[in-house]
Amino acid sequence: MTAVVYRWELRKLVAQKRTYAGFLAAAIFALAFVLVLRLKHNAGVPSDIPLGREVKHTGLALPLVLLQFASIFGAPLITALVASDIFATEHQNSTLKTVLTRSVGRGSLYAGKAFAAATYAAAVVVTCGLVAFVGASIAFGLHPLRDVRGATHSIAGAFGLVAAGYGVYLLPVFVVCAFSFFLSVVTRNGAAALVGALLYALAFQLVSALPGIGGGKRYLLPNQWEAWQELFHAPGHGGAVARAVWLCSLYIAIPVAAGWLVFRRRDVAGD
Repeated sequence: MTAVVYRWELRKLVAQKRTYAGFLAAAIFALAFVLVLRLKHNAGVPSDIPLGREVKHTGLALPLVLLQFASIFGAPLITALVASDIFATEHQNSTLKTVLTRSVGRGSLYAGKAFAAATYAAAVVVTCGLVAFVGASIAFGLHPLRDVRGATHSIAGAFGLVAAGYGVYLLPVFVVCAFSFFLSVVTRNGAAALVGALLYALAFQLVSALPGIGGGKRYLLPNQWEAWQELFHAPGHGGAVARAVWLCSLYIAIPVAAGWLVFRRRDVAGD
């Protein structure tokens, strides 16, 4: 039944205008960078941004550079856009009881909605990368990519690394998605869940900026947004991918499990 709920939730997302707002924002974000870099001769990316020197040399670089700029607010906002509303809407429209009486168990409903929210988050991030790749390739051509240490990767090899980089980047994206999903279940209010998810991401940024954190920063969410840089041999990122995998898995599991504990005990008779 989880697969049935998942497909149904995807159909509902396709029918909602809010769904396309995230895709549109991601596409505009990517195209804006391409146009600025192409139209302004002196426009460039700060040299301290990983692969920033490569953005005008190959279309493979910009999709990765965009990840650095999207991490603070862009990715969390778009990620939480649907996850924050996916359960809250059922409560607001008083449809939850009806859904649960159609041979759909609570576990299947919860899992199907969680997978649908994660799918949307992944699709929006991938859309941003694809638009940036196509636009930058048209503007600057498609050539081999030099990583941070100067090693050159073939077009095919670099494309594989870019795809892997986006896969790693999706881990912290799913963390914010999971927390927003949790708030949607608990608060029954989409706006509150959206704001709460943004404050959650911002709180990690603030804690990470505190003096005296030291090595503890490696275990906070902001560092996981940068874990993909290890694939391109960025100094100081050794072991970042492995750490992001287990740490983000933990950050995801806790709110998802907590949300399930709340939902399984909820009285939906009035919904």
